Amino acid sequence: MELPTLWEEAPSSHDLPENQVQVWQATLPRTEEEAAPFLPLLSADEAERAGRFLVDRARAAFVGARGTLRLLLGRYLGVPPLALRFCYSAAGKPALEGQDLCFNLSHSQGLALYAFSRRLSVGIDVERLRPEVADVQIARRFFSTREVAALELVEANHRTEAFFTCWTRKEAYLKARGEGLSLGLDSFAVSLGEPAALVHSDQGTDECRRWRLCALHPRPGYVGALCAPGGDWDLRCFHR
Repeated sequence: MELPTLWEEAPSSHDLPENQVQVWQATLPRTEEEAAPFLPLLSADEAERAGRFLVDRARAAFVGARGTLRLLLGRYLGVPPLALRFCYSAAGKPALEGQDLCFNLSHSQGLALYAFSRRLSVGIDVERLRPEVADVQIARRFFSTREVAALELVEANHRTEAFFTCWTRKEAYLKARGEGLSLGLDSFAVSLGEPAALVHSDQGTDECRRWRLCALHPRPGYVGALCAPGGDWDLRCFHR
């Protein structure tokens, strides 16, 4: 199933059926003044992490991203945002203690994407299109040989989008698995075009069939990807 083209307005209730993955997009604050309403939502350790950022805009984005995550999780669970307790995998993926609500988030250049599901491990990634980064030499460091070969065949005027399409799909898959970079970047390959798919894995064809990738197009100048196991779930996308 392909991603629906319509990003819906926020629903009045935060129901999440077990056969559904929900994605939210949110514009992040860019200044300390814009980030101020989110600060009271953060835990002490999150506030301490925010204080480590030397650049105001990066600090504001972090505060907004974590605050928005807590707001959304709190509404799904019907609890105050500050009551949430996070735990982390060995690879650093966050989860909620004692809950079956799975989630993941990513943000880039003022835009955040959030994915939520019941019991399905989700991974999400978003990137702003940056031509100065979309270089074949960089691709050779982070992509598989199969992906690099596909990228080199893309016309120059479409290469930036193809580069970040590949990047976000790889990141979403890694985050859904929850293993981080312990899984070799050359050990699997994703499609650069449509449909979004895991097209090769050193673990075999069963691994490719196990995961479903979806392309996300939140707004002009950005690309994103979502990954979750199985294929019998629906996808809904919302603006916050």
